[in-house]
Amino acid sequence: MDMAALAGLTLFASVAAFTPGPNNVMLASSGATFGFRRSLPHILGVIAGFTIMVLAAGFGFASILNAMPALHTTMRLAGIVFLVFLAWKIGTAGRQSQHGRSTPLSFWQAAAFQLVNPKGLTLVASIIAIYSSGAGNVATEMQIILPLLVSLTAMSACTWCLSGKLIGRLLTADIALRRFNMLMAALLVLSLIPMLPGLGVQ
Repeated sequence: MDMAALAGLTLFASVAAFTPGPNNVMLASSGATFGFRRSLPHILGVIAGFTIMVLAAGFGFASILNAMPALHTTMRLAGIVFLVFLAWKIGTAGRQSQHGRSTPLSFWQAAAFQLVNPKGLTLVASIIAIYSSGAGNVATEMQIILPLLVSLTAMSACTWCLSGKLIGRLLTADIALRRFNMLMAALLVLSLIPMLPGLGVQ
């Protein structure tokens, strides 16, 4: 991979990592509701699941999905169901001191979402297809692509969670925090729209 391709990859991956999306919305809500420390399992789950997804895309799993539309549809459905569940979890989350039963997303829940997120897998597969210098070089170039994408994901996850924590400090009234979480849940549901055409939903 030459320097021009690396610069382009870094810029594209940075924009993709830091712009709003399902993971970033969930992390902002978790930071606002539970704080950064309690959200660490969520952050680590995103990083671990994303790492596995990048490796899977690099070693051809995206090609398997393209060759098996039924598997791709199944994963997409699973992702939508899980995303709706997470939106409900966010929308009903209350302040920790007021609602002891409310808990942040666990490591395994966050990691599992990455693995059933066809949108994320398609993004990673596109990055590998566009910025690698050829199929024969993917394994070698993954030594550059993987650390870059994972480090950007980690920085983005921490940034959004910390931003959420700062917002949470401003939302001192319980009703304000609840409205913020409901807004985050609505944004999460809206992020499903790009996934619907692949299911034949008009």
